[in-house]
Amino acid sequence: MKKLKVGLIGLGSVAEAHLQAYKEVKQIIVVAGADLRKDRLNQMVEKWGIKGYANYEEMLKKENLDVACVLTPPRTHREVTEKVAECRVNILVEKPMAVTLDDAKSMITRCKKEGVKLCYGSCYRFLCACRKAKEMIKEGLLGDLFLLMEIAVGGQGLERWQPLNEEHYPMGGPGGGGWGLIDHGIHLIDIFRWFTDSEAKSVFGRGNYSGQIPSTEYLTMRFENGTIGQLVYNEVTYPSDMPYEGDFSYEYRSIGRSIGLGPRWEAHPSNIRIHGEKGALRIFYYANKLFFFGESHQEQVQVLNRPFPGHFALQMESFADRLLRGEDPETTGIDGLKALQIALAAYESFETKKIVSINSIS
Repeated sequence: MKKLKVGLIGLGSVAEAHLQAYKEVKQIIVVAGADLRKDRLNQMVEKWGIKGYANYEEMLKKENLDVACVLTPPRTHREVTEKVAECRVNILVEKPMAVTLDDAKSMITRCKKEGVKLCYGSCYRFLCACRKAKEMIKEGLLGDLFLLMEIAVGGQGLERWQPLNEEHYPMGGPGGGGWGLIDHGIHLIDIFRWFTDSEAKSVFGRGNYSGQIPSTEYLTMRFENGTIGQLVYNEVTYPSDMPYEGDFSYEYRSIGRSIGLGPRWEAHPSNIRIHGEKGALRIFYYANKLFFFGESHQEQVQVLNRPFPGHFALQMESFADRLLRGEDPETTGIDGLKALQIALAAYESFETKKIVSINSIS
């Protein structure tokens, strides 16, 4: 079987998760990685046995890659993606797709012009509990959906809060912390579209800005089919959840902590609630657990045993299979553009004090 040659651009903490996961993917071989930081580059080359490049453009010229994973900070995604596309290399770009809609649109246009496939890294669609939930929704086990929500409130206080710096998001623009609306909520925006199989019709909300004192972030989406999606985030207060719902999480980039490879005990594991006319679901996506609540019974639903970082493997398996068949990726640049459009609408909503209508993008 032909193996696709993969290179990583950006070797930060998320690259560790990708590299660990990609050892399971039979369709690919990771041959190289690039990072501007010499110490980090040397560390990753030694640990993972890949070729290292200080300049990703040099890597693109020398390695004859089939896929480049763009794992750099979001503000660099447009520049890096367009240069990769010019080299006729297929792309997987991490979330959020870009920092502006113009940047995201330009990335899609350039990839189409150069004839390369652009896969948007919506890895939450590949978390096993989320995929099983999608399957149950599609089978009609919940009936019509009413409400989807995630609430992540807590941290270690304002003094210990760590914002994502200017390398990630331009000062004064949408930004905040790693568990806020732009950097984390973008995942939920995308999978809420996916769960409902419907497009957002309007948005009301508020998001944090880089360089400004953070506050509560919120986003309410009304979908065309009538479903409501609700996100609420605050990283600078303290949690009030009772720890009896704690569990082992396989990815503990929870509030106040950096990314890591689990399992590790979490007193307040991240979760999504989905409510429909026939039943409800509770998805502990990093704990890899799913619960169903119905009229006659409640049960823990069995899911595939490939917890974090296995979802990165499942995502790359899907992308590689489709590339080998000449098909578009399961999640495309349009998905990334739509998620960003909805997120940025929350900022417009707060500035204008209005509900913002979402115009169709295709």
